[in-house]
Amino acid sequence: MAWRMLKAAAQLPPPALPAGRRSFGCPKMAESASLYCGGQSLLGSVRDLPDLAARLVKPVLAGAEGEMPAGYTYLGQLLAHDLCTPTEGEFDYALSDPAPELTRTTVTQAERTHPLHLESLFGPVSADLSLPELHRFPPAPLFYPYFAADITRRKPASGLGRTLGALPDTRNDDNPMIAQLSALFIAHAGAVTTRLAARGHSPADSLLGAKTATVRMWHGLLLRDLLPRLALPALADTPADLGPPGAAEIPVEVMAAILRAGHWLVRSQYRLNVNTVPVRLLLRGDPDIAALRARPGAENFWRIDWRNFFDLDLLSPPQKAMRMEGGLAAMFGSDFGLPDAMEIHSSLVTSDNDLALRDLARSTDGGLQSVSSLATRLAPALRSRFPDWLLWDGPARAKLISDWCNACGHLAPPHLAADPPLYLYTLLEAGRGPATQGFGDGLRLGALGSALLWGAIRAAVETAEAALPDAPVDPDMPDIPDMPSLIRFLTLNSGV
Repeated sequence: MAWRMLKAAAQLPPPALPAGRRSFGCPKMAESASLYCGGQSLLGSVRDLPDLAARLVKPVLAGAEGEMPAGYTYLGQLLAHDLCTPTEGEFDYALSDPAPELTRTTVTQAERTHPLHLESLFGPVSADLSLPELHRFPPAPLFYPYFAADITRRKPASGLGRTLGALPDTRNDDNPMIAQLSALFIAHAGAVTTRLAARGHSPADSLLGAKTATVRMWHGLLLRDLLPRLALPALADTPADLGPPGAAEIPVEVMAAILRAGHWLVRSQYRLNVNTVPVRLLLRGDPDIAALRARPGAENFWRIDWRNFFDLDLLSPPQKAMRMEGGLAAMFGSDFGLPDAMEIHSSLVTSDNDLALRDLARSTDGGLQSVSSLATRLAPALRSRFPDWLLWDGPARAKLISDWCNACGHLAPPHLAADPPLYLYTLLEAGRGPATQGFGDGLRLGALGSALLWGAIRAAVETAEAALPDAPVDPDMPDIPDMPSLIRFLTLNSGV
């Protein structure tokens, strides 16, 4: 955010939120007294973070297996991309002089007219834009029995990097999992377009109906498949955002803290098909994937066998995400995981994990409400149902933070235990502990993270549904309640 350009004497909290964001339960920004202020000084607060980030890094092979098939971690990434564009800037702070402005010029991030309309894939639903072109892998039913496609890439005229055909948000090419996951939704829209055209609708109406149907399916997948795996199902009826209805802006607490929890789930390597590939290589990308696939025998380069990521075959159980405890896998280091332009300020480099540091930073200086303020906001709706939650007990919350710091050998500054960054508290609450106290047992977000996620996403879905245009509907379209059902539908309707 622009305020990061200020001198090191800048105070927390920041004076404004990024465009398109608001505070949870508020029409705009919460009162300043409700916002997290850490050690109040921006400089003092960010200097606390590298030591914390270093203690959030797991060894490469560490991390007990959870219950969630690994594909859902990337579905969460698509959710984040579809909610809004990133506006926080990079984690590079002024220590004595203004921080240099950093931009990622290689990334296209179209503005969101409507969050959760899959505008990251289609652009505005009502716009007369054709679906992005897909790369179709050669049929290989013996080895890849389920549908697979990828986003078509074109080598730019300059010969440098790569571009994507008509894809509004190129963050959806960050890795092969998110790219080919995106391709599933584009392929679904293509299949529905064909079905509607066969019923006699015009090409324009068929396309509009297909986009609208795919968006509604997306909403169902979020509420019926993703969120029950990521957040406590008992909180699914949390009142939608506990705030005024109809607000399209996304709460900054969800984007800058809660959804960052997905990084705790990712393993250091994945089996894409028959091959196991380190995530650091998947994040690096390739400048000309089409050329690599043109090599004899390499036609299936980067192809996903979805049995490795979702429950599709009892004989081929999927890989599981890690448990939500202990931190991030160490492969997300600045040496290979992030572009050079995103390096943190040299004065802050005491950790080799830029991603953990950035996640903490977003929760520290992004204008989020404090944990104690959020607890106060949630109490009227939830405290009588869940009286034993740790969330309602300030000293118990402080002990949770202090005990974790002590176990890590880290002397926590007093302000950290008194009111920690939302990101840190949420992830400790997701760890092991009694369910009655609101812990997630390492399998899901705990009480606070779950309530915020359910409330915010349910509110966003309600707003998105109300904004969808009237469009033709295929009455014979089968219900698709989960990701395995989507993949099976595409398999049966694609000729594979």
